[in-house]
Amino acid sequence: MSNSQVKEQLVPILRDYDMKQQALSSYVFIAANVILNSSKDVQSRHLDDLFPPLVPLLTSHHHSLRGFTQLLIYQILHKLFPMLNYGSSEIPLEKRCFVDLKTYLARNSDCARLRVSMEGYLDAYNPNCSASPAGIFINRVEENDFECVPTCLMDHVLKFLNDARQDLRSSMAKDVVTIRNETLKFNGDNCMKKLSSGSEATLFKDMSSDFQKKITLTEHGAGDNNGGFHYGNDEAYRKMAEIEKDDLLLDQLLQSRRSSLDQQKATRQSFILVASLLDRIPNLAGLARTCEVFKASGLTIADTNIINDKQFQLISVTAEKWVPIIEVPVDSIKTYLQKKKREGFSILGLEQTANSVPLDQYVFPKKMVLVLGREKEGIPVDIIHILDACVEIPQFGVVRSLNVHVSGAIALWEYTRQQRSK
Repeated sequence: MSNSQVKEQLVPILRDYDMKQQALSSYVFIAANVILNSSKDVQSRHLDDLFPPLVPLLTSHHHSLRGFTQLLIYQILHKLFPMLNYGSSEIPLEKRCFVDLKTYLARNSDCARLRVSMEGYLDAYNPNCSASPAGIFINRVEENDFECVPTCLMDHVLKFLNDARQDLRSSMAKDVVTIRNETLKFNGDNCMKKLSSGSEATLFKDMSSDFQKKITLTEHGAGDNNGGFHYGNDEAYRKMAEIEKDDLLLDQLLQSRRSSLDQQKATRQSFILVASLLDRIPNLAGLARTCEVFKASGLTIADTNIINDKQFQLISVTAEKWVPIIEVPVDSIKTYLQKKKREGFSILGLEQTANSVPLDQYVFPKKMVLVLGREKEGIPVDIIHILDACVEIPQFGVVRSLNVHVSGAIALWEYTRQQRSK
């Protein structure tokens, strides 16, 4: 894909102000490199198309996107500023703005510190050679320590994987040959003579490579031929005994794991937190962590695919592996709450209403579902109408507003405190 084609796709993306801020950093990086690494005949056109949508991102509330944009805007202004000469004796307003912007980015201590830590790596990046598996590891500033895996180590890893795979294949092939070559010894000469004729010979050939997967091993004394059949190889006995032992240990481990999970489930509190109206990853991840800390019965979210997000996993610190997370889309919340009400749960909402009860004065029932509202709008009216009650956290400051994750954590702790006192 050419730089021009990339540019055509980037412009609407950078102007999509509804896109999540943390997702824009990669597009900003691509846009800046399209400008910096284009040929001279199209560089000015790419600058005109891509630079304006980059400038507003300098004020992003997301710190990583804001800092990344500042760094790349400085790169562009520093390298291409002569292109902004309009040929006029008087400096136009736009150019004066760019002069001030460049001066700010050059002198601001935070921007300078960011460039010191990152600028060397950005200078080493070239889309023509860096956008390949080998280039990712070798196109870097040699004098600086870099956390990426060096190419030589990657070669060792690949060699190890190939050797291990080959050894495994050879071992499996030898096992198959061993099994097929082993013979079964039967009691009596008449049985052997009977199997050696005609179609019976084919039957014996098939039986020599067929055996029951689960074999109970028995000990045989010297010269003892009364024990049915046995493998004629002591090594095979040993291997089968090891397999049986491993299977037994695995069964015991799985049984212990099932018992542990059943015990964990039995000790969970009868508290379900409904967070399906929330859409911000930090809030959802923090609530998952809180629910696990206080052993809630479950947490509902609108889309369970969000638990695979790196930011979610960073904040939840594996809580999603232990707390039951249930997918309840926004349009299914009312149905879910009505179902829980039929199962004997009290349905509460954490919301400031005319009839809401202060959190420290409300006596929580043992089985309850707590509904959290959207980050700004709160709980919709149609859901409030089906709630059994609303509770609110007493507040005394000027702001009179708490983050929804903090509110949910406070409510869950108050429920836990009351259950512990009982």
